[in-house]
Amino acid sequence: MPSVLFVLTGADHWTLNDGTTHPTGFWAEELAAPHRVFTEAGYAVTLATPGGVTPTVDAGSLTATANGGQQQADAVAAYLDAIGPELRTPARLEDIRPDRYDAVFYPGGHGPMEDLAVSELSGRLLTTALDAGTQLGVLCHAPAALLAAHREDGSWPFAGYRMTGFSNAEESIGGLADKAPWLLEDRLVQLGADYTAATAFAPHTVTDRTLHTGQNPASSEQLAREIVAALAPTETPAETVDRLRCTFRTGRTKSLDWRTGQLRQLRALLTERGDELADALHADLGKSRKEAYRTEIDFTVREIDHTLEHLAEWLRPEPAPVPARLGGATARTVQDPLGVVLVVAPWNYPVQLLLAPVVGALAAGNAVVAKPSELAPATSAAVARLLPRYLDEDAVAVVEGAVPETTALLSEHFDHIFYTGNGTVGRIVMTAAAKNLTPVTLELGGKSPVFVDRDTDLKAVAGRLAAGKFLNAGQTCVAPDYVLTDPETAPALADALAAAVEGLYGADASTHPEYGRIVNRRHFDRLTALLGSGRPVTGGTYDRDAKYIAPTVLADVAPDAPVMREEIFGPVLPIVTVDGLDEAIAFINDRDKPLALYAFTESDTVRERLVAETSSGAVGIGLPLAHLTVSDLPFGGVGESGTGSYHGRYSLETFSHRKAVLDTPMSS
Repeated sequence: MPSVLFVLTGADHWTLNDGTTHPTGFWAEELAAPHRVFTEAGYAVTLATPGGVTPTVDAGSLTATANGGQQQADAVAAYLDAIGPELRTPARLEDIRPDRYDAVFYPGGHGPMEDLAVSELSGRLLTTALDAGTQLGVLCHAPAALLAAHREDGSWPFAGYRMTGFSNAEESIGGLADKAPWLLEDRLVQLGADYTAATAFAPHTVTDRTLHTGQNPASSEQLAREIVAALAPTETPAETVDRLRCTFRTGRTKSLDWRTGQLRQLRALLTERGDELADALHADLGKSRKEAYRTEIDFTVREIDHTLEHLAEWLRPEPAPVPARLGGATARTVQDPLGVVLVVAPWNYPVQLLLAPVVGALAAGNAVVAKPSELAPATSAAVARLLPRYLDEDAVAVVEGAVPETTALLSEHFDHIFYTGNGTVGRIVMTAAAKNLTPVTLELGGKSPVFVDRDTDLKAVAGRLAAGKFLNAGQTCVAPDYVLTDPETAPALADALAAAVEGLYGADASTHPEYGRIVNRRHFDRLTALLGSGRPVTGGTYDRDAKYIAPTVLADVAPDAPVMREEIFGPVLPIVTVDGLDEAIAFINDRDKPLALYAFTESDTVRERLVAETSSGAVGIGLPLAHLTVSDLPFGGVGESGTGSYHGRYSLETFSHRKAVLDTPMSS
């Protein structure tokens, strides 16, 4: 029988910064809900405390207010009564051997802030369990116990781990932030944790390797279920693909009813569980709820609605003319599903860029393996949890993980691979696909230029340009990457951009709810290294702990400056001067073909020349990013920015084979 160790606080109070004590202990829901999940999953549960003392339940955690109503409060209290014998006589933590357990779980409450945060015994247990690969669950305030872990050289074993825990904002709402001797979020960040938080008191969990953390009491059941799932026997990628291929071969995914039914179910997921996805997006990228819905959730809903409206029409066989020598024959083309397809998504729009391709794959009648990005762990976990609840589990699978899992998937034989990300990995994907002659769609990136013509309305230009550039903190594959304009226009444009940024986000964007954060510290460090490439007109400030970089506009940027050598993918906008349109076109054509090219001009000649004399995935005149919202336009790159396209009917064609059918009567 699998087993789990619950380590509970032995403290019944928390000493505040003025020397007074706050009565506490463990939080009722944080023991009851995970204990029930593990017990129902067949686990033997052991409770332990330092010294074997009987743990104290925080009285506040038994109230109706803390439990969302009296009925739930009574249910939690009844569960604790049912496990009363275990609670009254816990094992001594000193006698515990962590290697005898499949998982170790720490419930929260303010108690761990008093004792487990400084317990060398608990710290050694956590370090041993971590090194042994034991699944660790640490909930709410219990990540305080991680603070006591250390190696012989004094280093912290959890440095660099993605994690969450009770946030400063939640402590403030609870009224104890000003009285606390220290705050958990601050301490974790100071020691080197990659800390994330969702909306206060919303369920939020983070998994990094074998460490599973939950932000608050609302995360209790979800965290336990994720650990149970992590310990459950899992399919290999080969088994997953084989299972889905068996489903595809039954023919059930080919009917229009199955296709539309799956699309409606996916729509239901997005509309019914949108807030859960928005919370995950906030945790991963600092996205506001408004931005999460506008650019990810509602965007994908519109793609589904457009597809549902037109799918039957798109699937109708298309007749083809027949030469006279084949008199009596008829010809047509039909759209055939490909089979089992793989969709690999990036982290910057982890809902939209995973599920929008899935819309096309399902509409085409395929079975789908969806691989969310491990760099957006909260969103990955949410998608992995929700998709199987709504879609046909025999035809749609989610595979989480990092490089090893993706590599294993790429070694399998798929009928199409759809990858969104960078060119380096794109080459790896294409190489792996070539072994099986698997067709690929690569949605990559590149440095998308903006040409600003003379005599344009610079206030209007700056407003639209800043909104497009700094959306999602600049982490958009089609974001304006750099600006080309003439030396006379550049200073005025720079000033207009500075004003536009302040108009969008105020004097301090770090306090604005609509401005996001950089996904992780590796990308943060890469971006801050580019800030010296020019003179900051606005921005240039940053906070590494918060992963915040101010919206930055750089003037006086040389064409060979570091910021011009790679796709920026962040909130830094350089302005490069050129003599005019001819030099701008030459500048663009001397570089890799971009995913998008933007222009602000009143001249028809300029429009026509940019379209005719440059090569890019798309051209947007007068408004960056907007072409993505037009479902009847293909979205895709060319050359270094990608191959293939999707959205609307183009998605159906990407995930289908257009089969030729010639029917010649035997009597002719």
